[in-house]
Amino acid sequence: TLGHFIRLCLVRAFREDRTQVATGIFLNECLGTAFTDPVTDTIEEIHQESRAKTPVLFLLSPGADPTLSIDELAKKKKKFPTDKVSMGEGQEVPARDKMKNGFVTG
Repeated sequence: TLGHFIRLCLVRAFREDRTQVATGIFLNECLGTAFTDPVTDTIEEIHQESRAKTPVLFLLSPGADPTLSIDELAKKKKKFPTDKVSMGEGQEVPARDKMKNGFVTG
């Protein structure tokens, strides 16, 4: 049988469109699933690790929306309503304004 890395190189050489899938398989076989499983931290865990002067940035997959979880946590902590900006075209200025305000107020 071929080694895991050689198999990955062959996939890359002959089927570049399959490289991402082959890389996931390679990582699972060589390093274990801890490196390919999605991160599933709860909003509460993220909040506990965060600091008042450090913004939290969520990188989301299509269809994922943590807004309800964030709002529920804010209600528990009595810090509702929260400021949110969906990043897209033209949202840089509102996002910077909210970050500056957050640095001042915590």
